Amino acid sequence: MFSAVQIAEYFLSKDTDRTIFNKNLISKNNRKFYEGNARLNKYLHLTQNIYIAKTGEKLFEDDLYAYDNGAVASEVQENYSILVERSTVPFLPDDIKAYLDKIFLVFKNAELDELIELSHEDSEWQRKHSHYSKDEQKMDSLSNAEEYRNQYKDIIKVMDRMTI
Repeated sequence: MFSAVQIAEYFLSKDTDRTIFNKNLISKNNRKFYEGNARLNKYLHLTQNIYIAKTGEKLFEDDLYAYDNGAVASEVQENYSILVERSTVPFLPDDIKAYLDKIFLVFKNAELDELIELSHEDSEWQRKHSHYSKDEQKMDSLSNAEEYRNQYKDIIKVMDRMTI
């Protein structure tokens, strides 16, 4: 199993000109944040959920937390500025890189609002987002594997037909 930082670094390596994972400061739901940080965390959330739907296993070990604008991986969220500046490409097996490449292509042109909406559709996020302590916001995505299989079946079909 991998870390959320490794997966984030791989996604960041795909966006060399930083048009997707940028440092544009925006405000949504009464929160100010980097647009790219939110986008990267939505990629991580959807990547994890779709991987669970496909395999019944988690791709990365880090927990996700239900924040106002969707799920986040704390270490990635808190270190976004550092991660964006360095150009680390983690070693990942070819099958994982192919999976991540497909995720990147599927969501590359999605608006941030669309990604946030997808994150908000996760029933685990819905159960946890109104809590105020971080421990209570911790999501247990793996417990929703069957639900995710149904929720993401169309995306999985598209990804299965893609050639990378």
